[in-house]
Formats: sequence, C-alpha cells, structure tokens
Amino acid sequence: MSTRAKVAAVIASAGVLGAGWAVGTANGATVATTTTGTTATTATTTSGTTTKTTSGSTTYKDGTYTGTTVTHRYGSVTVTVTISGGKITNVSAQALDGGDRRSQSIDSQAVPMMKTEVLSANSAKVSTISGATYTTTAYITSLQSALAKA
Repeated sequence: MSTRAKVAAVIASAGVLGAGWAVGTANGATVATTTTGTTATTATTTSGTTTKTTSGSTTYKDGTYTGTTVTHRYGSVTVTVTISGGKITNVSAQALDGGDRRSQSIDSQAVPMMKTEVLSANSAKVSTISGATYTTTAYITSLQSALAKA
C-alpha cells in the first residue's frame, strides 16, 4: 500500500470516527436517557376539585397524587405531585436508601434537581441526571404513575 493510500485511509477513518462520536454524543453534548410520560383519562383526586386543563397533549386534573414506590438497586423512590390550575405546582419525593452515605449524597443532590426540571417542563418528560441514573429513573417512573392518575 502506498504512503498516499495509507494517509487517505487514516484520514477517512478519523472522519468516520469523528462523525460517529458526534452522533453518539448529540454533537458534543452528553446524551441522557429520556423517559416520556403517559396520559390517563380517569383518576381520583384527593382534593374536592375536578378541573381539567389541557397542556399540549396532556390533561391533568387538579389534586394531589402519589405515585407507586419504585425500587432500584440502591433504594426506592415515591413521588407525590400536586396539580393546580392544570399545571404541576409541587413535586415531593421520598427517596429511601440502604443507609449508604454515597447513596444519601446522590439522593440529596438529584431529588431537588429533578423537582426543578419537572416544574419547568410541567411533565415527566425530563432527562435522567448523570451520576444518579438509578434514583432519577425511579423518580421519573414514580412521577409518571402519579401523573397517570391526574
């Protein structure tokens, strides 16, 4: 193989690797798992209101809803969501871990970040947090089950 052919092959390989890297990392940004929410048409509210508001393709009824407890490798998460005026106005989560200090540290950082993301998005269509994949995936799953009741 000539030197010119070797150089061309190296350049072509670098171009293919660079293009694959850009696609795999969303053009340089870190890719996180995104979980989409579901919509339910019937639910029982804990408050006396039955107002329905449509936000895009999602309909939420006012009230407070608690999602299922989702167990993951390092503990469990239960999310409670409050809907007012058809929008998510509050989200609280109880994250239980096995007493591991690292898990406690991760939960104490990830849960408030998830709350901020959910309130901004007004849905469960948020990305997981890098470094807290188990906790945030369980959080989103529990949140989806709560929103399915709304």
